[in-house]
Amino acid sequence: MKTKKTKTLPKTTREIDNGGVYKQSVKCGKKNCKCARGEKHVAYYFFTRRNGKLTKTYVRKAELEAFTELVTESKNRKKEYCVERMTDAQLIRNMNRLARERDLFIKAARGIYEGEFEI
Repeated sequence: MKTKKTKTLPKTTREIDNGGVYKQSVKCGKKNCKCARGEKHVAYYFFTRRNGKLTKTYVRKAELEAFTELVTESKNRKKEYCVERMTDAQLIRNMNRLARERDLFIKAARGIYEGEFEI
């Protein structure tokens, strides 16, 4: 008999690579419950991808506010990292452009001093 492995929620923003908390309407399966008549329960789940597969972990109402804040912090940290990387890429592009301009200037200066061009 297989036992069900309980999924644990990430404890820090570093453990959250991607994903988010979403509300879903669910049925509990009890015969006399309101959800058997069509009025579903509200539950919150943390969706993320692990090893290419979509996973869903239940978030308790008591943990919902703190965990949602943790996910928001993680998303903000990821945005900041992307902005930093973009800025770095822009700096590298500018340095490459300046290096090309410097090389052209050096070639032109060599041509002038070797008598190829007249001023």
